[in-house]
Amino acid sequence: MKAPVPESTQNPSETLQTPEASATPQSRGARGLGFVLLLLLAGFALSAWQMLLLQNEQKNQAERLAALTTLQTELDQARQALSDLNQEQSQLVEALQDVTMRIDSQAESIALVRQQSTEQAAVWQLAEVATLVRMASLALNVFADVPQAMGFLGQADKALIGAEGRDLVLLRAAIVSDLALLAQVPSVDRIGLYLSLGQLMRAVPDLPLRRVMLAPKQISQSTQPLVPGFWGWAQQAWDTLWVRLVGLVDFRRGESVPKPVPTAQAAQDLRQNLLLSLSTAQSALLRLEQPIFDEELRKVDTWVGDYFDPTAAAHQAFLADLGQLKIEIIQPELPTVEASIAALAQVQTPQAVSP
Repeated sequence: MKAPVPESTQNPSETLQTPEASATPQSRGARGLGFVLLLLLAGFALSAWQMLLLQNEQKNQAERLAALTTLQTELDQARQALSDLNQEQSQLVEALQDVTMRIDSQAESIALVRQQSTEQAAVWQLAEVATLVRMASLALNVFADVPQAMGFLGQADKALIGAEGRDLVLLRAAIVSDLALLAQVPSVDRIGLYLSLGQLMRAVPDLPLRRVMLAPKQISQSTQPLVPGFWGWAQQAWDTLWVRLVGLVDFRRGESVPKPVPTAQAAQDLRQNLLLSLSTAQSALLRLEQPIFDEELRKVDTWVGDYFDPTAAAHQAFLADLGQLKIEIIQPELPTVEASIAALAQVQTPQAVSP
């Protein structure tokens, strides 16, 4: 007799659905893990992009710092060159003062010897005059110092007071004639001109740039009503674009073509060029180089007239001061003292055999 088989209490449909139900949570977990990985990859990509941008910014800053360092080096070199030039000028002035002191000392020594010796008074007198005349020629030809040359000739003229003899009288007449020619040379106030150039250099940063002037046809005479809708918006956008485009052009009728309005960087470079030209003019003033002085002032006048606002008060005052400097003659034509030297040679010729 067979044992009874127990009946299954589980529904067949539930038995078939068990694998699918168990697979659903696994697929959800895989999708969640994939989403997390995508987020991590996106975060890594964003970090890498930010790192790349940061490196580029650091590179740009390093290039700018290098450019600023180069510019500072050039400015230091220019300052050093100007300092060396001033030092050379000071050395020349000291050398002239030293020569003057030596001449004064020599003149005093000659005067003392002249008082002690009565037999050769005329010889010593002539030697003193010869020294003074030659020093006047040196001061005039080498240092272009008219007052110093006049001082030497004045001392030579005083030394010839009471002199007798035809040749000595002619020598004194030649000295007086040369003094009259030197007195006609216009004096040059170098210190005042140097300070005036410095004042112009301080006024360069305050010069306003030239403004854009629109032509009359660019200014709308009447405002038309806007068409509603897309066409009205398109018309307004076109009008705005047109006004901005025509504003880039400076219209001037009956005048020469103006220079373009400089950008901010170009304006900074332009002001630096103005300062450099004025500084060069100062150096030329100290070295008595008339062509360089005139050329640098001409360049400054051209740049200011082309790129800066002519209606501004600072612009007009700057050009007025510059015009006063342009007419200055820092190295006037100097006469010579050849007449005095020739007369001196004529006096010394008969006395060449004297001890």
